[in-house]
Amino acid sequence: MNEKKQVVVWDSFIRVFHWSLLPLFFVAYVTGDDKGPLHRYVGYAVLLLVIARICWGFWGTKHALFSDFICSPAKGLNYLKELVSGKPTHYIGHNPAAAWMILLLITNSILICLSGYAAYATKGENPSFGFGNTLSIVENAYADDEKEEEDDDDEEENEGSDNAGKEAIEGGSSEKEDNDGDSIWSDIHEMSAQFMLLLICLHIVGVAVSSRMHNENLVKSMITGKKDVKA
Repeated sequence: MNEKKQVVVWDSFIRVFHWSLLPLFFVAYVTGDDKGPLHRYVGYAVLLLVIARICWGFWGTKHALFSDFICSPAKGLNYLKELVSGKPTHYIGHNPAAAWMILLLITNSILICLSGYAAYATKGENPSFGFGNTLSIVENAYADDEKEEEDDDDEEENEGSDNAGKEAIEGGSSEKEDNDGDSIWSDIHEMSAQFMLLLICLHIVGVAVSSRMHNENLVKSMITGKKDVKA
């Protein structure tokens, strides 16, 4: 019999994660050159969302579990060969190619967020969540010593004049190292963002091809959470 029935495949969290990650990434992408805090806050949101997905991959529903779809690279390549041959194996959950795409998307998302955080911190900025200066505790710890430091100002000025030349050289060297570090992390951040665009394009192509091969609407199933399977 060719009768079909609908089964629930994707739970609510998976659907929310899927349709939230894409717009968040594009907002972060288009605000990358802005000086405002929006880019940084969206990055925090992406990182929290990915961490939640990783946790859900261990304690979520059946088809959300990593153990349900993680496979070897050979199996992923074999599935791609089946697509080319026109006779791919059907999977109710993620197919092997989609499984590796998920791993790449999650890993690259983490790399984007962490490299962006490192690039921001290397500039000497304070990458806090916007709830005040996170270094205030450290600053308060030195507040009690401020009076004693003022008493020693005259003596420090004399010593400072002798060491001015040395500090200028060390300061220049330190600034150069900070700029080099900022450049490295910024480059990694930008390259990983461009790589994410490539992954998204490949994902869209893969969804279109797989939907056609298996005669099913994968976009609709990610909205409703249900798939049509043979009874």
